[in-house]
Amino acid sequence: MRVLLPIALTLASVCLVRMKRERYLWIVLAPMAWLVVCTLTAGWQKVFSSDPKVGFLAHARAYSDALAQGHTLAPAKSIAEMQAIVRNDTIDAALAGLFMLLVVAMIGFGLRAALAARRSATPTVHEAPYVALAQATR
Repeated sequence: MRVLLPIALTLASVCLVRMKRERYLWIVLAPMAWLVVCTLTAGWQKVFSSDPKVGFLAHARAYSDALAQGHTLAPAKSIAEMQAIVRNDTIDAALAGLFMLLVVAMIGFGLRAALAARRSATPTVHEAPYVALAQATR
C-alpha cells in the first residue's frame, strides 16, 4: 500500500502541470518527496540489509546456511519449512525490488509527461463540467 501513495501523488502532480496550475504543485510535491524517500529507503533496507531480522536476502542466507549444515532454525520445524522460508524470502526480495523499480519508473514517466505539458502554452487537460444526474425513479 505504501507504494501506491507516491505513484498517486506523481499522477496528481502531472495533472496539475497539465492543467497549468503549477502554483499548487508544492502541495503535492512535498509529501510525494517524503514518501518516495521513505518508500525507497525502506525497500532498500528490506532487500539488502545484512541483519537477518530486517533484510530478506540476509534472512534467506541464514536459513540456507543452516540448511547446508543440516540444522533447522526456529520457527521452522522441518527441512521443508526451511526451504519454504528461503523461497519466500527470495520472492519477497524480488517483489520489493520490483516495487521500488515501479516507483522510480512512475516518477520518471511523470516527470517526462510534466515537462512535455509545460512546453505547451495551453492546458492539455481540463476539468469536466458539471452535469446534473437525472432523478432516480423508484
